[in-house]
Amino acid sequence: MNNAIRIALASVLALGTVSGGVAMAQSAVVAEDNVTVVRIDSLDNGKDRDEFTRLSNLATDQAAMSEAQTAVSADPMLVAALEAQNVQLTNVVHVQTAANGGKVVYVR
Repeated sequence: MNNAIRIALASVLALGTVSGGVAMAQSAVVAEDNVTVVRIDSLDNGKDRDEFTRLSNLATDQAAMSEAQTAVSADPMLVAALEAQNVQLTNVVHVQTAANGGKVVYVR
């Protein structure tokens, strides 16, 4: 578990310039299988406003959401990790690959 936490924290720090690493560390749910789930509403603050706006726009774009959900569906291990965290596929807004190869999944 400690190794998984270290990997997740490294991912958060690597993504910090893109999506506000501090807010992600506070609002993310980290799974042992290297999947981090971030609720986009947790980014609704001054520091992460740009990322919140970008992801909110994606959440209203059916084509973008469909693309993200298709990407998740194509990876059975990612689907299982999200199900283990009670994340419904219909709530997936965007998926990023972290520096360590793990996935960061943004949900509404």
